Amino acid sequence: MSLLRLITFRQQQEAPVLELDWTQIGPTYWPDYQTSINQTIATRTVADTLITPSGVYPGGAALAGGVLLPDGRVFCIPRTSTARIYDPGTDTVSTPSGTSSGFYNGVLLFDGRVFCVPQNATSGQIYDPNTDTTTVPTGTYPGSDAFRSAVLLPDGRVFCVPFNSTTARIYDPVTDTLTTPSGTYPGGLAFLGGVLLPDGRVFCVPYNTTTARIYDPVTDTLTTPSGTYQSITANYTGGVLLPDGRVFCVPYNASAAVIYDPITDTLTTANFNFNGFFGGVLLPNGKVFVIPYRPTAARIYDPVANTTTTPSGTYPGGSAFLGGIILLDGRVFCVPFSSTTARIYGGGGGFDQNVSLSSYYNKY
Repeated sequence: MSLLRLITFRQQQEAPVLELDWTQIGPTYWPDYQTSINQTIATRTVADTLITPSGVYPGGAALAGGVLLPDGRVFCIPRTSTARIYDPGTDTVSTPSGTSSGFYNGVLLFDGRVFCVPQNATSGQIYDPNTDTTTVPTGTYPGSDAFRSAVLLPDGRVFCVPFNSTTARIYDPVTDTLTTPSGTYPGGLAFLGGVLLPDGRVFCVPYNTTTARIYDPVTDTLTTPSGTYQSITANYTGGVLLPDGRVFCVPYNASAAVIYDPITDTLTTANFNFNGFFGGVLLPNGKVFVIPYRPTAARIYDPVANTTTTPSGTYPGGSAFLGGIILLDGRVFCVPFSSTTARIYGGGGGFDQNVSLSSYYNKY
């Protein structure tokens, strides 16, 4: 065997080709996702570029978060307006059929449809991008700002994270049924954002409470992990699953970001002393891009070096964007909230598309 062939063979042995499937998530599959993520991180650089894509959005807090569709488009969740869909391939914005308002964030179901989380609506809403149709699933929700986020569980059900509600809800798209799982939550705008942990449990991010919660869908149990969060209103707005399995909590009014480690059950403070952000996105280089809601500049956190930098570009500020979506090409789409235009940051190549579509990362 020649030296070149020997080197090639060893590289193939060290970096096997993974066959990921975004509909397969949970503890059995996380090691493959983690391997794929780390392989991408080792070879990617992210362009420090900010652009304003084409298209005009409603503004006025009309849209709240988004979902990456299997074809690479972004479905923006309708809060006080109808939904919008951004197509990065054609750089166009369109209005899908039949969507109504009253929702806040959403999840991509295993069949490719989008479940919109009922915030003030008392029924769910499911959009099918293949047929451009909207349906109302079975089940009645509390309304009154009950839920603002959800997580797709490894078995395909949707866990709605309690915001103003004292109980969660789980929607099953296969049986079209809605149930109330075990566990009582604080209510009072307690949690905003959820993260699917590598072991299949759901970490609920504290918004108006000093303790997090973790829901286990296998045992149907709710626990309070270690760690005390700041006793202020509107602590954190969502979390980002880091490549090592820890959770980066995005600070809104908190004085700094914090990181929860589910392996050691410990909470630490990150070297990220900024606030006013709403959601974050894992970049293909392993760093976290934090979405500017109030600030006029974004921030990028490096979990390996524990450092924070300010990327190029100026943002509108004043509740401009609510969450971001990692596109299939690795760029970040900032979802317009009060802004009438979106922003897209980065460039240089993305993750395996199954990573981006999976419940680990396909959220605001």
